Amino acid sequence: METRKASKLAGGLLAITGLLGIVILSTDQILKESLGGQHWYALVAFVVVDFLVAAYVVSKPSGPSLTLGAVWSTLRILIQLADVATAPMSQMSYGDFANYLFNPTLVTNPNPPGIPGALIDLILILEIVVVGVGFSGRRGTPKATS
Repeated sequence: METRKASKLAGGLLAITGLLGIVILSTDQILKESLGGQHWYALVAFVVVDFLVAAYVVSKPSGPSLTLGAVWSTLRILIQLADVATAPMSQMSYGDFANYLFNPTLVTNPNPPGIPGALIDLILILEIVVVGVGFSGRRGTPKATS
């Protein structure tokens, strides 16, 4: 994939993940109440980084910017999956917390149906696509000749 197109696509997908994070922040009542808000503030930081990386990737279409997008997406995927390890802090079992985070059909009062599971699943899918686009776009970067 050509680097400029890959940068626009990766940046757009990262911006969408940021928007989905904002939706989670505004609709997930459990997130606001758990751990004294630590998860809420962590998600705020994720959203800010999503938008910053998206802006950088779009404004500087290059191999290194695509690598940054792919690395951030990979890191975000790993952090989201590792979040299950914090289940005891939320007074949930690991299975229940994983179900809460990743089950798109779960209804957990007082949250609307699918919050946060459906959105987190969509974010993970978009992040995987960003990784693929990032590395595909890097291959489209012309090599310097000597």
